[in-house]
Amino acid sequence: MTHIRLILLLCFLLPRFHEILCNIDTDTDALLSFKSQVSDPTNALSSWSLHSNHCTWKGVTCSKLGNKVQSLTLPGLSLSGKLPPHLSNLTYLHSLDLSNNNFHGQIPKDLAHLSLLNVIQLSSNNLSGTLPPQLGHLHRLQVLDFSVNNLTGPIPPSFANLSSLENLSLATNGLEGEIPSELGNLRNLSFLQISANNFSGQFPTSIFNISSLVFLSVTENNLEGELPQNFGHVLPNLKNLHLASNMFEGIIPNSISNASHLQYIDLAHNKFHGSIPPFSNLKNLTHLILGNNFLSSTTLLNFQFFDSLRNSTQLQDLRIYENHLAGELPSSFANLSANLQHFCVSYNSLTGNIPQGMKKFENIISLSFENNFFTGELPSEIGALHNLQQLQVQNNRLSGEIPKMFGNFTNLYLLAIGNNQFSGIIHQSIGQCKRLTFLDLAMNRLGGTIPREIFQISGLRILNLEGNSLHGSLPPEVGTLKQLETMNISGNQLSGNIPKEMEACSMLKSLVMARNKFNGSIPTNFGKLASLETLDLSSNDLTGRIPESLEKLQYIHTLNLSFNHLEGEVPMKGLFMSLTKFDLRGNNNLCSPNKETAQKLGVLLCVGKKKRKILLPIVLAVVGATALSISTLFVFWTMMSREKKRKEGEISVLSTPLQGLPQNISYGDIRIATNNFAAENLLGKGGFGSVYMGVFSFSTGETATLAVKVLDLQQSKASKSFNAECEVLKNVRHRNLVKVITSCSSLDYNGEEFKALVMQFLPNGNLDENIHREDEKSGSFLTLMQRLNIAIDVASAVDYLHHDCDPPIVHCDLKPSNVLLDENMVARVTDFGLARFLSQNTSEKQSSTLGLKGSIGYIAPEYGQGGKTSTEGDVYSFGTLLLEMFTAKKPSDEMFKEGLSLNKFVSAMDENEVLKVADGRLINDFESWKQSSKCIVDVIKVGLCCTTDQPKKRWSMREASSKLQAIKHSMLAL
Repeated sequence: MTHIRLILLLCFLLPRFHEILCNIDTDTDALLSFKSQVSDPTNALSSWSLHSNHCTWKGVTCSKLGNKVQSLTLPGLSLSGKLPPHLSNLTYLHSLDLSNNNFHGQIPKDLAHLSLLNVIQLSSNNLSGTLPPQLGHLHRLQVLDFSVNNLTGPIPPSFANLSSLENLSLATNGLEGEIPSELGNLRNLSFLQISANNFSGQFPTSIFNISSLVFLSVTENNLEGELPQNFGHVLPNLKNLHLASNMFEGIIPNSISNASHLQYIDLAHNKFHGSIPPFSNLKNLTHLILGNNFLSSTTLLNFQFFDSLRNSTQLQDLRIYENHLAGELPSSFANLSANLQHFCVSYNSLTGNIPQGMKKFENIISLSFENNFFTGELPSEIGALHNLQQLQVQNNRLSGEIPKMFGNFTNLYLLAIGNNQFSGIIHQSIGQCKRLTFLDLAMNRLGGTIPREIFQISGLRILNLEGNSLHGSLPPEVGTLKQLETMNISGNQLSGNIPKEMEACSMLKSLVMARNKFNGSIPTNFGKLASLETLDLSSNDLTGRIPESLEKLQYIHTLNLSFNHLEGEVPMKGLFMSLTKFDLRGNNNLCSPNKETAQKLGVLLCVGKKKRKILLPIVLAVVGATALSISTLFVFWTMMSREKKRKEGEISVLSTPLQGLPQNISYGDIRIATNNFAAENLLGKGGFGSVYMGVFSFSTGETATLAVKVLDLQQSKASKSFNAECEVLKNVRHRNLVKVITSCSSLDYNGEEFKALVMQFLPNGNLDENIHREDEKSGSFLTLMQRLNIAIDVASAVDYLHHDCDPPIVHCDLKPSNVLLDENMVARVTDFGLARFLSQNTSEKQSSTLGLKGSIGYIAPEYGQGGKTSTEGDVYSFGTLLLEMFTAKKPSDEMFKEGLSLNKFVSAMDENEVLKVADGRLINDFESWKQSSKCIVDVIKVGLCCTTDQPKKRWSMREASSKLQAIKHSMLAL
């Protein structure tokens, strides 16, 4: 009895003794409370029972004295629920690991009461809310890992008090704000991982002074800053440096070689400029990724750089894509590590031959030389690279025959050598690449027939043989390509019938066979190609009727059967009732029994058989006689009219006309071509005039469909707009700018002044109507990849205007309705009526003559305050256009008022919320949800970086274009 009284007395007088002996069930209660509030679908906590000591339970480790819980380790058990605050009752807890589960809700701030904690591992859950600043009181904490959750808000400055911290991992959340400079006080920190968040502002230079750092990763944020010139001296222990996808700038310091322990360097997708420094002392280097920056070089600098990597014998990955590298690659390329697996120098300006010496790279997986100016032949020694999976040399100037080496590539899945000058035949050995999914041989000078062996590659998904000189027939084996999604064999000399076996290509989405010599009829079973979205059989010798089975195609949005010899009635059901992108021209014997449909399709009105027998000869005779009379008068009138215009200087040619089209087009020509400016030919109206479609017939016998922009000269600034557009367009030429044939400035038949621009006609309308199309059921919306390509096209055009024209040109009215789409959905920027040339001597007064420069919703905020014309204004408009493309929300929407704009609306959201406001059709468009989601988020980030309120903080169009190219590159690479 005396002993019991003594124990009770000690319980009240000594708190620690109380915890150990007097209240030994506290930890048990806390653990059971935890279990009761957690969902355990795999029954992982079945051992947690009062029938056994809690120290024997799964995941629980106790102290030797008093059975106090010191470690709770339950990773990867599919546990879910909110983290209960009762965990704070485990007062002797040293380590908490609940990673890779499904816990949600906020992080309990009561964890700050566990003063003995060394480790908190809560990564890979669904936790939300902000980081509790109270955790800054855990002075013994060594590991803090909240990565891969849904956390928001800033890093609390109190975290700078975690003096024992060695590992801080906050990656892949929605954290934002600036990184506290006080983190530089964490002198024991060796691992800092804050990638894939929304951090912004200057990256604290104080962190570069933490000499204990071994791993530093801040990729995929909006951080700015420069690497210190003494980088290699202040971070001597660093092994991993990940700064990709930020806005770091400046030069890469030469001292980086002094950080001799470096193994992984990733500085891609930033603004680093200058030459690439030598990496002479990095013997442990395995990855060097410098892509998508502004790094430059010459042949001499290339020699120095590759020589500096001679001692990096562990190098596996070298990527310097999308920079400004020039000159030749040196022969010392062959001295790179034999462990090399990935080599990429694509999207630069490199010249000369692709260097020899690759035979030693037995482990190489991918070689990327595309989009440069390489010449000469493709080295045959590439055939020795048996592990090669990707070979990309497209868009260069390579020539000669393609080496017969493909039988060695048993692992190759991507082969792209298009848009070069290769000649000879396609070797049948390509058929031995049984894993091939992507084959691009387009736009070369290849001849011969298509080897049947290619059609035996069962996994082939994309086949592009466009623009060669291939002949012969398409073999029936094409039907064995069950996975084929895209086939483009246009622009060759292929002949024979279209194989009926193609009905078996059930995954086919795009089939382009235009500009060949195919004959016979369209296979009647093409309606079985249920996934088909694009069908282009134009400019062949096809005969017979249009198969009624095509009516069943639910997803098709582009149908081009023009310039064949098709006949009979056009089917009247299914896609033919809803399709908007079709072309049946040049089939003179096609007809429709319905007058309205006939006009819509551009075909004849069908005539009954009896009436046809009687009326046809009469109609032909009358039409023939009339045509002859009109032609005679028209030729005489045209000659007289053009002679008069020549004397009066009426015609002004703006740029090189489209091949084969005459440069002189008069008011009379335009009036006839547009059917006296008929309403059915009106394509749209703009601020200073209207645009019509016109079908021009020339004395050469040729016809052409062109677009005519007719100025409304009643408006005071219309003439100034016309003159500005003429002045700009005569100085520019780019594949993504609308081609202008000529201008016409004369008098109409009433003696009134008439001004017009005659331009290339683009059949797919403008971007605005394609984004906001309402006919959802037709499936004719722009796909994710189409939108990305269009964005790149527009960015390339404006980049050209800003950076490659002298003087630079500012468009001043960039918006979706001023972006037109051609037959291949290539975007072309139009309407330069507000454009301005920039000059260093241009005064503020001259720059501001337009007042508000552009259209409401797309105008940069500084223009509204009288700011001068600048390239930054175009960048803002482009960013707004980009956000509209991927959210399908107009900046003029009623929801954007009282200071709220499209960019502010989007920028206020975290990544998951952004996906909710993105155009919902895009998420399911690509086969990988994760891939498409990342693409959308990345593009929207580009849009936001272009629409910041401060002009100087906006990206340049060159940067935006490079970023979009990189996004596309990563999409295609996956």
